[in-house]
Amino acid sequence: MNEETREAVVERDRGQCQNCEISVGETGDVHHIVPRSVGGATVMSNLVLLCRTCHDAIHDDETTAPTVHIKSTGYMSSECFSMFRRFCSQLPSGQFVSESKMWRIPKANFERFLESTDRVSKNSDDVESDAEDIEDDQTTLGD
Repeated sequence: MNEETREAVVERDRGQCQNCEISVGETGDVHHIVPRSVGGATVMSNLVLLCRTCHDAIHDDETTAPTVHIKSTGYMSSECFSMFRRFCSQLPSGQFVSESKMWRIPKANFERFLESTDRVSKNSDDVESDAEDIEDDQTTLGD
């Protein structure tokens, strides 16, 4: 791959590993999503910037990329377990590993999901706060 293409991938991906989002800058590995060995082209749409750990994890079954593992304790009611499975299945890139009965989610995707739910929670708090302000205003106006 030429240096121009490599620099373009680093710039597009903002110098961050696209799996775990750590900053790798110029030292990151440019990875072919579809391997060259099976006809993957060296074009921007087939390239992604990864840190060494995540890149090694893709090519080596012994290495694990930074992931969050979620496992049921086995003491949930059927209804709770159903909600747990629904929650896990909505996580980006969530993968259920049947041998270990565990969900594996890339760390960055899990953190983004939590941030998005935190924003939703904060927005709903703002709505409740606004509603309280309106009630307070109405009380003041009624006096």
